[in-house]
Amino acid sequence: MSDRVVKTNHMPVRFLIYVAITALTRLLISDVSHHNGPGMGVVYVSGAILLLALAILVVRFASSSFPSVQPPARIGRDVDES
Repeated sequence: MSDRVVKTNHMPVRFLIYVAITALTRLLISDVSHHNGPGMGVVYVSGAILLLALAILVVRFASSSFPSVQPPARIGRDVDES
């Protein structure tokens, strides 16, 4: 049996977390480049990025330990029909 790629219209959660990390990184770069003195905002944004990175690790571990395998869509006759 050949492996089939199942296409869905759903976006994986990890990609959304990657987008959030990218947005926070851009915010951090903008904040550091426009303000001369370091502030607690840098620490907060860095902590948020770290928290999101840990969330990605948790999601990846959970998806490898508990995969959501769905049977492929059946095309044609049903098994009970002979």
